[in-house]
Amino acid sequence: MLKIQVNLTLPRRTLYLAALTRMHGVEAVEKNADALITDTIPDQSLPFLLDHPHKMSFDQLRELQGAPVMPAHQWRYAPNVVPLQESRLRGQLGDPGLLRIHHWLTAEACPAAMAFHQVDLSHWFFSGTPSSRHAHSGSDYLQLHLGYPDSGMSLIDIATNRNGSNDYYSMHLIGSHGAAYADDHENGHLLLGKTGMHSLIPPANEVMTLRNMLEEFVNGIRENRPWDISPKDTLNALKTVTEEADA
Repeated sequence: MLKIQVNLTLPRRTLYLAALTRMHGVEAVEKNADALITDTIPDQSLPFLLDHPHKMSFDQLRELQGAPVMPAHQWRYAPNVVPLQESRLRGQLGDPGLLRIHHWLTAEACPAAMAFHQVDLSHWFFSGTPSSRHAHSGSDYLQLHLGYPDSGMSLIDIATNRNGSNDYYSMHLIGSHGAAYADDHENGHLLLGKTGMHSLIPPANEVMTLRNMLEEFVNGIRENRPWDISPKDTLNALKTVTEEADA
């Protein structure tokens, strides 16, 4: 039984604990842990999953390279993203050519902060960082056009402070042999009306996403291997979003 201590505040702690209860051979504990889940940098005596890694500074992330840490890039493990990536890896889509992502949120949040995970997905699908970047932004929107060395490109549209009560998410990936579409995993396409937007990403999906991510964290510990995500991935995504430092 692998013992994991969750050092987070609500509501993130509740979500992680709910995800851990859906896993076999794992136990949430308050002490004598084998691994940690945290949003701060611990003493690194135990392997740890770093929640919200994009909130770390560039210097902190650089110092973590080589540490026993898996950054929480949770969107890679979302139920609507996993089958798309699996299809890509099986060669069903061919070489990725165009990725388009829309993420519209009702929250009053910084669009650049919300863009981190979608930029990371773009890097992931195209297996590298972009060679060109064009951006158009305002107080409640950010549009990114990323060009990759193999002539692929992604268009990422982030909007915040939208009317209505629900967020909207959609993704299209067109490859040389096929295409895939990932909506909110409930076939809840965007509806616009007098009361605003209606397209729900169920909260349960976030628990499923965290569970999928925790499986990689746990398997990496058990198999004594590097995780699929490293602080370098976090640095690369942050650099693309902000262009404020050299990763």
